Amino acid sequence: MDPRMPVLWANALYGVMRVERLSPPVASRLSAYAMTALYAGVAAAHPALMPLDGALVALPVLPRADDPQSVDATLVAVTAERVVLDSLLRDALPTTTAQIARLADSLAGARVRDGVSVTVQAQSDTLGRRIGALLVAWANADGFAGTRARAYVAPTGEGRWVNDAPANLYATQNLSGVSEFVALDNPANVQRGSNMSDRGLIMSRPKAAGARTMPAANMAGATEPYWNELRPFVLEMWNACPLPEPVAYARDSTSAMYREAQTVL
Repeated sequence: MDPRMPVLWANALYGVMRVERLSPPVASRLSAYAMTALYAGVAAAHPALMPLDGALVALPVLPRADDPQSVDATLVAVTAERVVLDSLLRDALPTTTAQIARLADSLAGARVRDGVSVTVQAQSDTLGRRIGALLVAWANADGFAGTRARAYVAPTGEGRWVNDAPANLYATQNLSGVSEFVALDNPANVQRGSNMSDRGLIMSRPKAAGARTMPAANMAGATEPYWNELRPFVLEMWNACPLPEPVAYARDSTSAMYREAQTVL
């Protein structure tokens, strides 16, 4: 296996998260599935590596090579990764999909130049696609799609959460080489007629309205309020590790909440 491969993919994913302006939950989901694909691809050619089915919730048994010498671990992993990311990044910006394609082609090309035979290339590609397809089906069943575009109204009242993110945290829109601004009515920089200039598309990268798989983080709203409905990766249920209820909100200086606050001040 090319030892650079996992590091290069990890670095590429960090870039995707930044450019796509993903919220931490969505970024973590992307990273988890991407790294699962890499591991599964490498493990398919290395019998000594532990299989992930049984370790990750609802993951099906993933295929492995009958003869480890008949496939190349790097090529299997790259193909599986490409299949998974092509699905998860289908709403991504064109520059993002181009970056992923270049990295995959570069890593595969390096193995070909290292002398991997045509037969091994073909067998690795077939195995990687099988693994990738199973992982895509697994990802599609985690509940993420069902939480897209669902309206959420935060509860109100004393002691309830209020979004106080300042405007300087909103996604900026580029006007010129020396000036940017934030639109208070468009904190995530969603595509609108006012920001669809050539410069705006290149410099500010507005996200398409209604993007389902790669929504930009909206600093003016609640972040993934239905995340508890998604299937966890390791825990059987999101509440498998119960925590005590927080202390009741109170203004009184003799209250438990006040005393807890004082311990961290």
